[in-house]
Amino acid sequence: MNLDHSNHRSNCAENSFLSLPINRAVQLKYLLLTLLILLNSFQKIEGQFSSHSSISILTCAPGEELYSLFGHTAIRIKDTTQQKDFVFNYGTFDFNTPNFYLKFMRGELNYLLSVSSYRAFIREYRYHRRSVVEQKLNLTPEETENIIYALMVNSQPQNREYLYHFFYDNCATRIRDVVVNNLNGDIYFPVLTDSQINMTYRDAINNYLSTRQWTQLGLNIILGQPTDDVLSPLSIQFLPDYLHNQFAKATKADGTLLVESTDQLLNYQAQKANKNISPAFVFWGLLFLLSYLTWWEYKNNRFIKWINVMLFLITGIIGCLIFFLWFFTLHSVTGPNWHLLWANPLYFMAIIALLKKQNRFHYLLLLLAGFNLIMLCLIMVLPQHLSLLLIPVWLLMAIRLVAQWFYYQKTAAH
Repeated sequence: MNLDHSNHRSNCAENSFLSLPINRAVQLKYLLLTLLILLNSFQKIEGQFSSHSSISILTCAPGEELYSLFGHTAIRIKDTTQQKDFVFNYGTFDFNTPNFYLKFMRGELNYLLSVSSYRAFIREYRYHRRSVVEQKLNLTPEETENIIYALMVNSQPQNREYLYHFFYDNCATRIRDVVVNNLNGDIYFPVLTDSQINMTYRDAINNYLSTRQWTQLGLNIILGQPTDDVLSPLSIQFLPDYLHNQFAKATKADGTLLVESTDQLLNYQAQKANKNISPAFVFWGLLFLLSYLTWWEYKNNRFIKWINVMLFLITGIIGCLIFFLWFFTLHSVTGPNWHLLWANPLYFMAIIALLKKQNRFHYLLLLLAGFNLIMLCLIMVLPQHLSLLLIPVWLLMAIRLVAQWFYYQKTAAH
């Protein structure tokens, strides 16, 4: 099954059980097949779906928790003849997985396709006051049957796990693939809007974090250079809202719209995020305060080492996290990461030198200060987006490092 956008065709990435050849023999097998009980499912599926079944895409609004900040996508199968109504959800995982948190950090956690009744699904989003929009798909009976069959095979225990990737393989892209891979012909997605041209993955997720500046800053630090790849009409669909918008205007090979109708199932006003002290206020405040303190130290020939210990410790921990995510995980978008230049594990050596008063490491201080100054000079030309909020951080680190170096020179001279 091909995808076509901007008058250029490209093959959709197919999974071994997402794109299944459908022929009469397979269809006969499908008609005789009873769906299995799914582990981690809320509902047992029994029997067959009739030819009057409809398939819809459910787009759920962002929530308040970190894992729900970007919304969610699920797919609904409704059979009014047999009074069956199920939701297939690619966004679940098992907390009982051995070494759950380690696998999550390393990008090795498998997500699951689970199934629940529509009633249970919508009850959850009503409880959390999150809006849900339904897009009923314009499908032929054969296409409907093909998609149901693919979802059924996906939901079997040996198939339902997959290695989750936030950008390339998630709850939205999986549903996109299972739909377009089982249509009888090509699908044509609309070109990007003016505001989406040259949009990157980082731009797309930052749009959801404008009121959560600390979360936005943290993600921008740990997400590396690949996050700044430019999006296409296909790759932009990794976010549920953008998938919804692309499907709304997509056309099938015969020129008809892919979406037959749209219905607002739940409608809630987005909750306003709590106002927190902005990173800019904190960082610039620390810069002015500690710059004044550094001048006072120099004037009085004193050096308060615990300030640098705290600064170096925090920066070193950030550097270790960046280093770990880049070199010791399966995350493909956390490296290369230019933030490792200013936040790196070398700060732990600087702490040891500071606490043990080992002056032979004084050139390390100049090296680290130089890294911070390099970030200031190259912020606009590096092939990775760097937040302007970090400018006072780099200035502060350079000032404290150079001040410590001068203090070492003074003490060595005496």
